[in-house]
Amino acid sequence: MRLGMMQPYFFPYAGYFSLIHASETWVVFDTAQYMRRAWVNRNRILSDGAEPWSYVRVPVEHAPRETSIAGIRVDSKQPWLQQLWDQLDLYRVRRAPYFSTIMDWLRSEMSTAVELSEGRLAPLLIRLLESTCRYIELPFQYQVFSSMSLTLPPEMSAGDWALWVSKSLHSNSYVNAPGGRGLFNPQAFADSGVQLQILEPQLVPYPQGSGPFIAGLSILDLLMWNSPQQVHQLISQYSLESLTN
Repeated sequence: MRLGMMQPYFFPYAGYFSLIHASETWVVFDTAQYMRRAWVNRNRILSDGAEPWSYVRVPVEHAPRETSIAGIRVDSKQPWLQQLWDQLDLYRVRRAPYFSTIMDWLRSEMSTAVELSEGRLAPLLIRLLESTCRYIELPFQYQVFSSMSLTLPPEMSAGDWALWVSKSLHSNSYVNAPGGRGLFNPQAFADSGVQLQILEPQLVPYPQGSGPFIAGLSILDLLMWNSPQQVHQLISQYSLESLTN
């Protein structure tokens, strides 16, 4: 079984879904510390401003620095949903072919996600990940770490989490994004009989209307310009490098 594990993100970029595609089991790592100005509650879409892209985000309530993602709450006092709709209207102006379809889908899914999450950020993000995978027909077999009967040993480094969870779930393979390459000890994985793999996504250009192609935007951008089948095909383009023999 190949395991993937990552914090939940707000409509992440294509490479995140490539990791899901490459994994047979996924662990939503919601007990990691929430990091401000990271990708947990924000991402990027096209913009008509001075910068070619702008952030879309879910505002969150203030919390102590050590608060986990699972402990973060949405700041419902801010009109963030209306702001999101206003920002996404740029795709209508730019004549993105799937704008109307995606907006109808998004309004429905977001309404359900907001209601079911009851003001908590992590369940909102997980519901949206699940909905997106279902829309592009991407299998998403996941578990939420905070709901599992697992407790990380104290003083464990970030590079040891993946191996410990892999062994706990009897996984013989673990796949990670390239940004985590330096965290891991390949020999420790090999000694434990777990194959360590790094996934390199291929962010293949696709039509984005006028202007140069901007890679790495939110999956929302892909969905505006491509059919579900095309999105699935784009996120399935990646390479896997084994760091263990």
